[in-house]
Amino acid sequence: MVERDITRLGSEGRGPVGRIDGRDVRRTNVAAGRGVAAVVESTLGPKGLDKMLVGADGHVVVTNDGAKVLENLPLDHPAARVLVETARRQDDRVNDGTTTAVVLAGELLSNAGDLVERGVPPAAVAAGYHRAATRASDALDEYAVDIDPDDAARLEDVARTVVTGKWDESAAECLARRAVETAAAVGEGRTLDFERITRQTAPGGSVFDSTVCGGLLVDLELSSTDVASREATLPARFPDATVVLVDGQLTVETLSGASEVVVETPEELREFEAYERERYDDIRARIEGVGADAVFCQKSIDDPVRDALARAGILAVERTRADEFRTLARVTGASPVAAVEELTPADAGRAELVERRSAGDREFVAVEGESASRHVSVLLRGGTPRVLDELAGIFDDCLGVLRTAVEEGGVLPGGGAAEVRLSRELSAFAPSVRGTEQLAVEAFSDALERVPWLLAESAGLDPIDVLAELHARHDDGEVFAGLDLAAGEPANTLSRGVVEPVPVKRRSVLGAAEAATTLVRVDDAVAVASPGEDDEPGHDHDHGRGGVVESTGGYPWTLGH
Repeated sequence: MVERDITRLGSEGRGPVGRIDGRDVRRTNVAAGRGVAAVVESTLGPKGLDKMLVGADGHVVVTNDGAKVLENLPLDHPAARVLVETARRQDDRVNDGTTTAVVLAGELLSNAGDLVERGVPPAAVAAGYHRAATRASDALDEYAVDIDPDDAARLEDVARTVVTGKWDESAAECLARRAVETAAAVGEGRTLDFERITRQTAPGGSVFDSTVCGGLLVDLELSSTDVASREATLPARFPDATVVLVDGQLTVETLSGASEVVVETPEELREFEAYERERYDDIRARIEGVGADAVFCQKSIDDPVRDALARAGILAVERTRADEFRTLARVTGASPVAAVEELTPADAGRAELVERRSAGDREFVAVEGESASRHVSVLLRGGTPRVLDELAGIFDDCLGVLRTAVEEGGVLPGGGAAEVRLSRELSAFAPSVRGTEQLAVEAFSDALERVPWLLAESAGLDPIDVLAELHARHDDGEVFAGLDLAAGEPANTLSRGVVEPVPVKRRSVLGAAEAATTLVRVDDAVAVASPGEDDEPGHDHDHGRGGVVESTGGYPWTLGH
């Protein structure tokens, strides 16, 4: 087996002068870029193969997600890290197309290296690549097909393209359908409000057991809630329920700073117990007095209070997470109160249904508000926690790509059809470019064909025959001709539901061009002191990732209690 060393700057950079210049640095950069691309090339497309990631602790992950593969590679070479950063930005911005971006970047870098070796100035290569990328971006708008945000079938095509190859066909269909159902619930025109989505997971079962419900699904385990034994006698469903939100504790007050109450006589003990009973009865009476069926408290609830509320037929949930608390207020229209003494009937909210549900070993409370609240919860099911982690990541990508397609508009035929179209567009454009930049435009055109080439290879087809057939069909006016990998033949991929959003393809092309032009212009690599090298021995300072801020994506489930 031939191993590619893509993790080092090169022995030349570790000598006395600590630098590589001229032809050597370009060659090492090209080799590093091609090495990174080679790692993920075989994962491209629905027929792509998986990679086994083995950690130093023996932890094993099997995936064909290019972004996940790259983020786990221990890379030291600066050019390799540029391509990994390209994939990360692609994933952050459009949630898909990471492997395509890296494959294109590696091919563009390889072609650029060949041009420089033939005497084309690096600046001319960079300028030509810039013109080609701009032309390709404009051509995508002309090639795109508009998408109707109410066209559920087309949206399922978009979501299925994200899942295909990462799950079996029937599971991909199910997950795509759930993603579209979730997005539709929070959509208004061409806007999807993802802050109105709550995602929960429960191990056990299969992906086909995943459900979507209107309103909020509260995981009692994540909310640190224990279900009291008496609550088992409560009804499971509370239709047309009155909901109360309390921001404080439901407990007996003690003196500030006092950790215990000391009684010295039996009479004092009886007096204290009577005070506790009176206080607990007062809490129950105030909540029961507004007609509450369920009370959600952001802090703790004493067990006697929960017991008293359960006897009154009131469901009590303690330690509700802050994000869930705000969502409950929006879904039910309830006004949170700081203490139960402030509670009035006007503060109570309404829910069409409050229901206790179980999934696997998890207990949930579902609060379904009026449709105007437009909040939706999705419960994903999987056999093991690791499967659920993978499933949740794929589902998030589906939602991200759906939002990209709906909000930024337009889809393209998949299966390499867009790359063939852009390649032909640039080939026709190249003669109008003067000087050596024309060679760079032609090299960009050639690089785009790497995508359909790899798709054909992964399906066991002859890439040369496939590319020739696709070009012939485009010559005949079949502009949506791509490779239908399910059927193993060239076809109109748009009509067969193999599509991808325009922004995903645009970001892949522009990101790859940016990475390649950045590296091709480098003519010198100099080793410099890293921040912290002058610190005293024994000190370990973490300086982060060079000021790059990681985004949580704004999802409500990123918030902790």
